[in-house]
Amino acid sequence: MSAAPYRCTVNGQVYYSDRPCAGQTQLQALGPVRTYPQPTPYRPELPKAQDHLKYLSSGCASINEAIRTGPSRGVHRDVMQGLHEEYRQKCSAEDREARTRVRQDQMRAEETQQAQRELSRKEQQQAHIRSDRCDGMRDVIALKRKREAELNAKEIEALRSLERTYNDVCISR
Repeated sequence: MSAAPYRCTVNGQVYYSDRPCAGQTQLQALGPVRTYPQPTPYRPELPKAQDHLKYLSSGCASINEAIRTGPSRGVHRDVMQGLHEEYRQKCSAEDREARTRVRQDQMRAEETQQAQRELSRKEQQQAHIRSDRCDGMRDVIALKRKREAELNAKEIEALRSLERTYNDVCISR
């Protein structure tokens, strides 16, 4: 038997038919009722808050935040246009100053990073020079120790002085 779309009841007895029931005009579904998900309205992603917001007054920051979050909250286009116009009228000078302060902060941060890189480069250069100097002293000490028996008292004293300098500069670093 194929699936019958009509469920009929006569004298308390239920039967199924592929034709409408006698005396009944209401259709009844057989089996589970399908439900279809309702499409969700498009909501654009919330953009990141701008860096200059921290330098704006509370009034201008509120308008800016309303403009930023408006599309994701479903605010209508005419309201958004009104917010933009209000922001231009009330906050344009303050906005320019705030953006200038952000650029100045960024420039200071870049200058600080540059100074740190330069200091690091100079420290590496000094370490390289010190390493070369220590390598040279070590080589001279090794050569003189090989010939120590041939050295006079003054040369031996110079060797001991070089060893002390090597220990102070190269070993204790």
